[in-house]
Amino acid sequence: MPAIDELVVSAGPGETRIALLGAGRVVEFEIDRGEVAPGDVLAGRVVEIAPALGAAFVEIGEALPGFLSEPNGISVGEGLLVEVAVAARPGKGADLKRARAGTVPRRIAMLARVLSGHPGVGRVSVDVSSALADARALFPAATMAPNCFEDSGAADALDEALARRVELPGGGALTFAETEAATLIDIDGGGGAPAAANAAAVPEISRQLRLRAIAGHVLIDAIPMRDRRALPKLIAALRDAVAGDPAPVQIAGRTPLGMIELTRRRRGPSLAEIMFEPCTVAPSALTIGLDGLRALLREAAARPSAALALAAPPRAVAALRQRPVALAEAGRRLGRSVVLVERRGLDLFAIEELVR
Repeated sequence: MPAIDELVVSAGPGETRIALLGAGRVVEFEIDRGEVAPGDVLAGRVVEIAPALGAAFVEIGEALPGFLSEPNGISVGEGLLVEVAVAARPGKGADLKRARAGTVPRRIAMLARVLSGHPGVGRVSVDVSSALADARALFPAATMAPNCFEDSGAADALDEALARRVELPGGGALTFAETEAATLIDIDGGGGAPAAANAAAVPEISRQLRLRAIAGHVLIDAIPMRDRRALPKLIAALRDAVAGDPAPVQIAGRTPLGMIELTRRRRGPSLAEIMFEPCTVAPSALTIGLDGLRALLREAAARPSAALALAAPPRAVAALRQRPVALAEAGRRLGRSVVLVERRGLDLFAIEELVR
C-alpha cells in the first residue's frame, strides 16, 4: 500500500471528513461527528464492576458506558482518567484503558492524530476557510481549496466505499455484505477466467478493507478453480497485499467449504456503521398490507356490526392495490369491498372504524 502523503479535509456542519491519499489515490477515511475516538483521554466515572468479566463499565458521556479491562483498585462511583483504545460501535461502548498518571483530560483533534500517525504527509487541503486556521496551526503549509474533496476524487471514493458492489478490471466485481457477526465478500468473475478474476480481486480487496474500515471476521468467497494449487497461491497473494495495512490482518486460510477466512483488527466503527442506519429486519410493504388484511378480517368477525377500514402507510396501500386477487378474497370474506386508508404517520397498520 502506498504511504500517506496528502490529506484532504472537508469540514461540514456537525462533521469533519478527512481523506488520506497515497500516490494520488484515496487509501483511507477518517470521519468525526463528535464521538470519542481512539487516543482521546477523558475523565470518566465508574458505574459498574463486573467481576465475571474482569472489567468495569465507565461513563464517558456517550450513549453506552465504556469497557475497562483493568478494574483492580477501583470502585463504583469513582472518577478516573481513561484513554479510548477502540471507539464505540453500534450496541457496544468504547474499549478503554487507564490513562497515564498526570495526563490532562483532553480531546485529540482528528487532524492532529492523523498527522502524527503519518509523518510523510506533504500536503493538506481544506475546503472551508473557517477551518484553515486550525489546519495551519498543525500544518503551516495547509491550503484552501473549496472543492478539494471532489477534485481529489475523495467524494467518489467515499461513494464507492459505501456501495455494495465494486467493479474490477476485466469485467468482474466484488460484492460486500457487512453484518454484526462477519463481513462477506463475494468475487464475481463476470464471465471471465476464474483465476484471472480472483487475481484481479486481491489488490482491490486489500484496498477496500482499509477504505471501508472493515474489521473483525471476514469471509471471502473466491471463484472455484480447477488447479488445487491455485487457492493457496491466491491466499499467499492476499497475505502479501495486506501486509502494509496499519490495522493488522490475520489470514487464517481456507474454510472446509473453500472460502478464505481472515480477521482485521478493529480500530473504530466501519464506514458503514458510521454512515448507515444499523441493520434492521423490517417488514416489507406487502407484508404490512397482508398482515393488515388478516387483522381486518379478525376485527370484523369480532365486531360484525362495525364498518371498518384498514389504515396503512402509503407504500403498504400501494402494494395491496397491486394484489387485486388478495383484495377480492378479503372482500369476499368480509362481505363488502375492503376500504383502504393511507396514513403517512403509521409504521405498520391500524384498523379504523368508519364514521357513518
